[in-house]
Amino acid sequence: MLPDQWTSGAPQATERAPKSPADRLGWLIALAVLAFFAAFGFQAMTWALAGGWQWLWMLVGLPVFAMFSVLTVVFVYTSLRERRRVRVALADIRLERGEGLRVGEPLELRLRATVPAARQGERTRAPERLTLRLMKRVDASLPDTCCDETAVHCEDAQAARLLYMGALCARPEDGAAARWFVTVHETGAADTAPFLVAALRLLPAR
Repeated sequence: MLPDQWTSGAPQATERAPKSPADRLGWLIALAVLAFFAAFGFQAMTWALAGGWQWLWMLVGLPVFAMFSVLTVVFVYTSLRERRRVRVALADIRLERGEGLRVGEPLELRLRATVPAARQGERTRAPERLTLRLMKRVDASLPDTCCDETAVHCEDAQAARLLYMGALCARPEDGAAARWFVTVHETGAADTAPFLVAALRLLPAR
């Protein structure tokens, strides 16, 4: 059974989170409010310098200025550092294998998928490339053998439906008396376990 969804196990990149005009307006208003109270606190401290009863302004100005100055700096710092992760993933995965494998003839493969919906605080995208391997298993006690390998590119990483196309071929010297299957790996992490394994039906040679 083929997996319906897959997410890359590689370290995920991050990027600046884009903001809508409404978000930018809200950010400016919040910054203006914080800056206003910080400026008010500073002004109150200057009034206290006049002496007399006006020194009472220091009781208001000092804590207000200190608190809102810190809040303004923290608000700007965290806003500029706000980022979202970029999750490389596929959904609705379907591998088209044709009728089956004929030794000595290329096997056309088409992997169709979609980009899954993003969760809060992230953006999803499809992998640019995948690695297809043609594997054979002669004996369960022996390691599987890779008989062919190819890297396939995504036709359009922004399309609603994604398509990866490639061809693999078993040579006559590989021998036909084996169990054949295809594995799909993330390019750059081909030494890790495949995220998709699909059995192949062996057809008689023509």
